[in-house]
Amino acid sequence: MHSLSAFSRRFGPVACLVTVLAGGVIHAADEVGRPTAMGANALTGPAVDPLLLDDPAAALQDSPAPSGIFLGDAADAAEAFSAAQKLPSELGEVSLAPSAAMLMDELPLEEMPYQASSGGWFGNGHRYGSAEMLWFSRSRQNRVVIGHDSTTTLTNSENKSGVFATDNIPYNVAPGARLTIGEQLGRDYLDRDRAIEISYYGGFSFFQQNAWNAISNSNRQTYLKTTLHESTPGFTGATQFLQTYNSNFNSLELNYKLNRRLGRDQMVMGPNGAWENHAERGWLPALIVGTRLANESEEFSFSGRVPGQPLSTFSGDYLVQTQNWLLGANLGGELISRNEFYYWGLRGRATPSLAFNANQQQLSAHNIDYQNPTAVPTTNIDGTPRDPFPTGTEVWKMANNAFGPGFVGDLTLLAGWNFTPNSSFQVGYDFLWVAGIATATRQFNLNKIQQNPIDPGGQVFMQGFSFGYNSSW
Repeated sequence: MHSLSAFSRRFGPVACLVTVLAGGVIHAADEVGRPTAMGANALTGPAVDPLLLDDPAAALQDSPAPSGIFLGDAADAAEAFSAAQKLPSELGEVSLAPSAAMLMDELPLEEMPYQASSGGWFGNGHRYGSAEMLWFSRSRQNRVVIGHDSTTTLTNSENKSGVFATDNIPYNVAPGARLTIGEQLGRDYLDRDRAIEISYYGGFSFFQQNAWNAISNSNRQTYLKTTLHESTPGFTGATQFLQTYNSNFNSLELNYKLNRRLGRDQMVMGPNGAWENHAERGWLPALIVGTRLANESEEFSFSGRVPGQPLSTFSGDYLVQTQNWLLGANLGGELISRNEFYYWGLRGRATPSLAFNANQQQLSAHNIDYQNPTAVPTTNIDGTPRDPFPTGTEVWKMANNAFGPGFVGDLTLLAGWNFTPNSSFQVGYDFLWVAGIATATRQFNLNKIQQNPIDPGGQVFMQGFSFGYNSSW
């Protein structure tokens, strides 16, 4: 026999609904659970006191409902009891676990979130590496006028027409690379990750090529003059100047890295009722200390030609080559805002260095009796005939070196996306500064006063985009 108390314990809400619908007729359930209509003084089941129904509300307030009865109209009670009998098969098994309230039939299993904890989702291997491609532009060197047209007299004016200088054209955008491989050393007593890593940063080769021609038409023929010493042959009197500039940068680093881990993970209940760890967003500072070796090498060439004349008759070639090695202590850090699947932040390193600078330059110039008397101007300002083009042969080579302070610094603004537990794609914008170096255009020996000059006061600034891939294993 199904009693009201047993029914209430199993189907609490339904039992309450049936009780609220209490009416003026009492019904009881027989041994097989079928409701039976009863009169005012007729009851079945266990012996109970008669219950008067002249005032149903008073009966409900004053007398507790005995076990095994239903209160309400006979038809309503029978229908409610019949529906209640069917509920168990429709609901299935009922769980009293706390997660039972989270069951959602409309959410497919494949849409449920998966675990993304700081210990299991992010790279947790013993080694890690990254490979990035960079596209950089380079600052122009200090402006040095090395030639001008014979009809141009104010070479330092704001009007650059007819002036041949080292900064007439920009450098090309050069590709480079940044490669890093590291080994995890475990955690320290403050639960920070420790690692040792080696990085290559460079591969940039900036190139600049330029050419100037003297004015040549049916009305007049001009010639080109150089700011090299007035006695140097092979340049003044040329009708074509050629220039090339090549600059390369490479560096290698060995660093120790100490970075903080994320805090405690969040415990998140999924739609399937299971508890999972999920990383909580946080700022992750890191310290980088180590050493860096960098190299900046440059080559500048300047040539004078007269098309149609053999090189043995008229030619001039001036070549400047510099090498700069910088060795210093690397000090830097990171500040990364990391979420479950993406991160952003910045990374920077500064390397005060010892700079070892070297300069080598050579000249090979010839003018074997080449003159062009019709080239204008044919006279000086005072009306006297202009001086003839320098003649003769001049060949020399010289070298020098210097030792002094230098600096290498880089900064990266970055953002990345973790698309697998141990892999991420990263983009960034980078800045690179190298100072205390002998750039080629600062080494010109224009006046021949100092036979082996070297000037290590140059600097190079580069910037551009980076795209890369990070992984751990």
